[in-house]
Amino acid sequence: MGACTSSPSAKTTITTAWMKNGGDGAHASESFRRPSSIMVMDLSGRIKEFKQPVPAKTVLNDNPHCYLCNSESVHIGTCMPRVSDEEELLPGRIYFLVPLSHSDSPLSLTLLCDLAVKAGSALSNPKNNHTGTNRASVTRRR
Repeated sequence: MGACTSSPSAKTTITTAWMKNGGDGAHASESFRRPSSIMVMDLSGRIKEFKQPVPAKTVLNDNPHCYLCNSESVHIGTCMPRVSDEEELLPGRIYFLVPLSHSDSPLSLTLLCDLAVKAGSALSNPKNNHTGTNRASVTRRR
């Protein structure tokens, strides 16, 4: 239990799964848009956006019982790989804030689909207007 193994045929990235689903029902090529900001989403769907690149440890300092995973690096049947604490989070990427208790659990198709729907919803919803354009981050609930 907790072993992180997979077969090559089971590997699917969240971006691919979301695109095959068409996100919100539209064709993937029409509906898939990368965010211009850095989006960090926890497993319940809460989103925190960063307008500027930040090191992963900045996010993790506020979430000591979690690790970050790049959404483009997840595969069914494998553990969700950690982003190094020193790695800079990049604009246009979605990162998942994952509880440390999940670090040895292979990603299930159910969780992948759930994350894909939440990420797709975050990408397709128009941004709220925020006051104070110098704010480093904005938190939204999906």
